[in-house]
Amino acid sequence: MLLLSIHQKYVDLILDGRKTVELRKRIPRASVNEEIAIYCCVPRMAIVATAKIADIQAIEPGSFWELHGKATGVTRLQFNEYYANSTKAVGLFLKNVVAFEIPLGLSELRKAWPGFHPPQQFRYLSASQTAYLRSTQLRLSA
Repeated sequence: MLLLSIHQKYVDLILDGRKTVELRKRIPRASVNEEIAIYCCVPRMAIVATAKIADIQAIEPGSFWELHGKATGVTRLQFNEYYANSTKAVGLFLKNVVAFEIPLGLSELRKAWPGFHPPQQFRYLSASQTAYLRSTQLRLSA
């Protein structure tokens, strides 16, 4: 499972459905329909949701903006600044976003996964970390 670190204002937009494309500069090793976990950065510092990848696109930034700008949750200026020195804009198109009833906070994650540090961009969870995440959410939502 892929774990994405996302700033709170963008997490909020994802959770209310106004942002359906997560922007990145690098293409993660992920595939369509793969489940991802969303880690909300400061101040929440917690895994707050899961989603599935509907599509992954990596194209020239100007073309990307013209096709998908409204779904990114950023302004054209923010987009241009982010991709100022890039030849490709990477978009992870999200679907089936499910917010956790009880987010998994950083302290709980560090107890379960000793040495855990939230990623700057993204990281790949191990099979045991993925199983823990799924089982914890099933237990908490029951």
